[in-house]
Amino acid sequence: MAIKIKKAILHILRGDGPPSVFSHTELDIESETCETFVLKHVKKLINNPATRTALFKTDSAIYKLVGDYQNGTTYFKETSVLTAQKLEELMVRFKKLPPCDLLIAHVANKGTEYLAILKLGYQEVYAHRSKDADNQLTKYTALPFSSGKVEHACLIGLDGAAMPIHLIEKPEVLEGTNTLYFSELFLECESSPSKKEQAQLINEINNEFVQEYYENNPKITARIRTALVAEAEAEEGFVSIDNVAATVFTENEEEKTQYVSTLRDAGIVADLPLGERVVRSQFATQRIKGDNGIEIKFPAPLAADEDELEITPHPDGTVTVVIKRLRMV
Repeated sequence: MAIKIKKAILHILRGDGPPSVFSHTELDIESETCETFVLKHVKKLINNPATRTALFKTDSAIYKLVGDYQNGTTYFKETSVLTAQKLEELMVRFKKLPPCDLLIAHVANKGTEYLAILKLGYQEVYAHRSKDADNQLTKYTALPFSSGKVEHACLIGLDGAAMPIHLIEKPEVLEGTNTLYFSELFLECESSPSKKEQAQLINEINNEFVQEYYENNPKITARIRTALVAEAEAEEGFVSIDNVAATVFTENEEEKTQYVSTLRDAGIVADLPLGERVVRSQFATQRIKGDNGIEIKFPAPLAADEDELEITPHPDGTVTVVIKRLRMV
């Protein structure tokens, strides 16, 4: 089932200078312009592997506002204005937060309804101005679409009291401190690492583990990467760390146990729904980078096929790489 826009509205927020403009008229969701713009950003939010899951704190103001809307106590426009005013309060408090548009939409996807909140920053766009054969360049601000990206946004599930959140954000330096203001101060929720962040953490732990136990042997790194990809493909995106360890460390029970323990200590759970796309993006390719600037990139499974690629680590820490039977394309 395609994503359906049920309602949408756009507010202009400023923490300094001219006052904010809170719209009391919904966007025309039947127009092609509105539908294209809103759907593009909502689809990006739904499909983004960097999206983190979160739950509201019980005393969150946004939690109460969205709950009242879900229960029918308040209407969409009223809820959107009150929500926008909460973000404006932060922008007034922290003058460093730039002006923005706030897009709020009620959408449905695969039988579930959501309230989408997207903070749209402005970008500079250059165009020509022409009058009576006098062509000049001009500059104006525009909302992100083809270029640029939304850096602060969330989907709030309208499916009961929990109202789970999927969000993306980046930290901002506020009063000298890196702050996730969108989740911590605006939404007032507690989030978990995204699929992308979990895959990056596994990659960091893999590198440290191979460095400590295998003297940074690239063949071991490639073996772990290959096992992770194979596991995700076989289990429809789920990754069992126990299965990966059993595949890689077949001859050393102690190192298998240590590998699993290291990941557990870092907060990696037994079975991770990382998704095939995220796992392939993070682990399908192996890189060897030398201190002389040479970098070799190849599919990780090739490291196990000495008829294609021969990797020989030496006691002095150097590595010999021989690429065989290469056909130029």
